[in-house]
Amino acid sequence: MRRPLRFPSGQPLPTLRIVEAEAVHLHEDADAQRVDGLVARLEADGVLRNPPVAAALPAGGFVVLDGANRSSALRRLGLPTHLLQIVDYAAPEIRLEVWHHLLREDGPALDDLLSRDLMVEVGERARLARGLAAGDLACGIIAGNTVRGVRAGGGFPGRIAALRTVVGAYNGRLPIYRVLTDDPDAVREEYDRIGALVVFPAFTKEQILALAALPEKLPTGITRHVIPNRALRVNLPLEMLRAPGTLEAKNAALSRLIHERVLAQRVRVYPESTVLFDE
Repeated sequence: MRRPLRFPSGQPLPTLRIVEAEAVHLHEDADAQRVDGLVARLEADGVLRNPPVAAALPAGGFVVLDGANRSSALRRLGLPTHLLQIVDYAAPEIRLEVWHHLLREDGPALDDLLSRDLMVEVGERARLARGLAAGDLACGIIAGNTVRGVRAGGGFPGRIAALRTVVGAYNGRLPIYRVLTDDPDAVREEYDRIGALVVFPAFTKEQILALAALPEKLPTGITRHVIPNRALRVNLPLEMLRAPGTLEAKNAALSRLIHERVLAQRVRVYPESTVLFDE
């Protein structure tokens, strides 16, 4: 087993590993427009700045927890190997949360995009929450005083298919704001008005692992992984991923590169929370 890289103080560094491209699987769709931009940036820069974060799959391979767009861009470039930050998905400090989608357009704009056959009147948020938790509903839509659910059928794959139908109806047509609360009053206070609030169920880590094997993934922008000790600005030359050679040789070269940066005091750990205003 490969020994983890550490600071001279003994503190472990994030686990970085070069893996075969075919071993990398997604649990959510990539954003095609953002992938296009990433491909152009990667080609211009020639380096991968921030590696996708992934977890090992029980049957082999890896599922990307954060970085579907970067993984898709690397695959678009035809790179035979990818760089990942590997995390222990069972660790309690790695949290799985869910984004809800605020559509500030008028509620009827969403009604025009969705089939009435998908909908069921729920009436109150408590009933919606129970239906989502039980898996009877794929998601909910709150618009004005109306609370509706979207029917889910066919087990877990059926729920994913229903979610894809709903999000596919407005994604690219209406501006989407990701919010962490399903309380419409709190959302309205922050964003002034609500056209519709699309409420998604909580997912489990086991379901994220299962999605890696399904042909249809979650729509982009629903799951949110909170991952400490993120590896940023690794700036790995793409040539290392493109060049021929075994995984063992590439990972040995990666270890030497990181070790040199540690000795040159170019690696820093910032335990404080960070807020970015230029994303």
